[in-house]
Amino acid sequence: MFHIRPLANQRLGLPFIILLVALGLVLSSCENSEGRGGTGSISGTITEHFFNDDYSALIYERAAIDEEVFILYGDEYLAGDRTITGITGEFRFDFLYPGRYNIYFRSQDSTKTLDNEWSVTYRVELERGEDAQMGELVKVTTLDYDDGAAVIKGVVKKKKYVEESRWPKLVVEYIDFAHEHEVYLTFGDHTFYDERVRTQHNGYFEFNKLIPGKYLIFLYSEDVTTVVEHVVLEYEVTISEYDQVVDLGEIIIEEL
Repeated sequence: MFHIRPLANQRLGLPFIILLVALGLVLSSCENSEGRGGTGSISGTITEHFFNDDYSALIYERAAIDEEVFILYGDEYLAGDRTITGITGEFRFDFLYPGRYNIYFRSQDSTKTLDNEWSVTYRVELERGEDAQMGELVKVTTLDYDDGAAVIKGVVKKKKYVEESRWPKLVVEYIDFAHEHEVYLTFGDHTFYDERVRTQHNGYFEFNKLIPGKYLIFLYSEDVTTVVEHVVLEYEVTISEYDQVVDLGEIIIEEL
């Protein structure tokens, strides 16, 4: 804002006052606020980091493609413009006047203080004609245990004992594939199983589309000692590669 102050000990005539007012208006018109119309630009690249559900492991990362990026002009609260990232995650806002800008995009909160997506915001102070390079920015996304490409598989066989035989002198009647037997999977530190499948006619089971991490595979077998009704067979598996295949081989359950 321009302030007009009379010169000391001088009386200003009306034409001179009009001239000063006109000059102030011209100079004021040269002060452009933040927005489009200038010669500056702001650009950057967004990389998306994919974590497991408790952010304890980075599963993989890639360029954030087709990501919406917004720009706020000055202290405005509504987005002045938006753009979409390209195949390498790059974005750019052109033709900007000098001033303050906020660049933001949506991401999940790795601090786990928020349940939903929030906005990652960056403040940029842009000089006249400046090409402000923001570099690589990070978007965070969490994956469910079945958002990957790894596999855990195996075959369950049932060892059937002669009904009249007793522990410890059990007599095997036959060994065959266990059909429709339930197998459970628990991911990480989850307190309840995440998935349950039934074996096929040939005893085969498979958990697929898994992300890297620690898993517990378990199933139930009869307790042939008759101390308890069932015993739990547990197998701890660590998947370290995105498309890894873990074969547990043959698992034998028992039945009296």
